[in-house]
Amino acid sequence: MAEIPKTIESGAFRQVEPVLIVDDDADWGKECAFSLRQMGYEPFIATTSDEALALFVDHDISIAIVDYNLPGLDGITLIQEMAQQAEAEGRQLRFVMATGYATKDVAIDAMRASAIDFLEKPISQSDLRRALQRIRGLAPAPGARKVLLDKISNLSSELQRLAHLMDEPGRPPAPTSEPTTLPPPATSGAAGPEQLTAFIRDLLRKETKRREIGGGELFGDPAWAMLLDLLLAKIEGRRVSVSSACIASGAPMSTALRLVRRLVDEAVLCRLPDEQDRRRHFLAINPKFEGPLIDYLSEQLRQRG
Repeated sequence: MAEIPKTIESGAFRQVEPVLIVDDDADWGKECAFSLRQMGYEPFIATTSDEALALFVDHDISIAIVDYNLPGLDGITLIQEMAQQAEAEGRQLRFVMATGYATKDVAIDAMRASAIDFLEKPISQSDLRRALQRIRGLAPAPGARKVLLDKISNLSSELQRLAHLMDEPGRPPAPTSEPTTLPPPATSGAAGPEQLTAFIRDLLRKETKRREIGGGELFGDPAWAMLLDLLLAKIEGRRVSVSSACIASGAPMSTALRLVRRLVDEAVLCRLPDEQDRRRHFLAINPKFEGPLIDYLSEQLRQRG
């Protein structure tokens, strides 16, 4: 038993911290990732702002190294988008701004965007290490602290429940408040799974074609496309990550993330943690809305037939 604290103290069981690298220079991204691995971090590389937002949504990323010049959203705007998303979810997120064109104006923009550090390329491993050490030395923001306390509270409640079950082995497990993924409810007159699946796929194809008329999201309905895709996944027994649902909506990632946030806040959708990787979340339609949605689609299918 005396060796266990030594092992923990040595960092053998320390969770590897993920770091997001956002840069359209793939070679530099790989070099930065190599340095991060040597320092004991887990790097994720994104070459566009949409990729960065998707990785942030699907993984428990708390540090992002963002290049100032990016295609699409510039680095400053991306930092603001990600910071807004992190704040809405109560997550901790710190930024390091990187650029090959360091000027006073760029540095001021980075500070205004709440970047913790500003590094000029080429970035040495020692400079990168010092920047990350400064970030790790910062106190958690109030929102992140609340999330941590909530997690500790939930863990404590779960441990108490498990201990109670161990004391009473014959007692069935207590129900949890987390929504479960049940098969589509059998409603009167509802179409069969195969018919409904084919109908939903047809609607999604038509939604895609309608979106293409305006060259993007102009004539599309992102919320409807997202709900159809989630219902189709439910019928087929698939799970859909937050980023996949955003892609299915056909809207830009930042717009789709705001839509997800609103649908979750309105209890239309539920966020479910991945049991194998607690850093990732899946989306599911609230059973309260799932039945009426299936009834509506079944009625549309009958009218078409």
